[in-house]
Amino acid sequence: MLRLVVFIERSLRRINSVVGFFACVAMVAMVSLVFTNMALRYLFGVGSTWSQELEWYLMSIMAMLGIAYAMRYNDHVRVDIFSSRFSRYGRLWLDFLTALVIAIPCSLLIIYYGWPYAETSFIRGERSPTGSGLPWRFIPKGMIIVGFAFVAIEAVRQVLSKGRRLAFHHYQRA
Repeated sequence: MLRLVVFIERSLRRINSVVGFFACVAMVAMVSLVFTNMALRYLFGVGSTWSQELEWYLMSIMAMLGIAYAMRYNDHVRVDIFSSRFSRYGRLWLDFLTALVIAIPCSLLIIYYGWPYAETSFIRGERSPTGSGLPWRFIPKGMIIVGFAFVAIEAVRQVLSKGRRLAFHHYQRA
């Protein structure tokens, strides 16, 4: 049983690593595009709507994929004022319960309520209101669903990891 838990945990970690890579690529592309758009606009007086909207698409990919990757390394926003007072064992419990009771249900709720939002955009063929803008508005809207699916995956990985550590902590104390 332990081997299965460790295998699942490692597989989910690999998935998160790939997601982090794509978030990084989207960030590099977005920064490059913003710099290029700024240089073209202020140096040459040239600009395009589609390239500015592409920044928005890349930002949605970077942000939504980056959330799960930040969770993996505890670089996400959280209130450490409570956890700093706990022992190492108490922080394990806090992280375990936070992932199980807050992260997974919230992610599933956001996926549930975000699905119609992205689906409607896809069905209607929603595109930019400007003529020279980008089509496929469902992509950034759909990234809400994709991003929180990866948050749920990372939360499951954390539940498995923290649960395994808690079980062995009890086992070692007995």
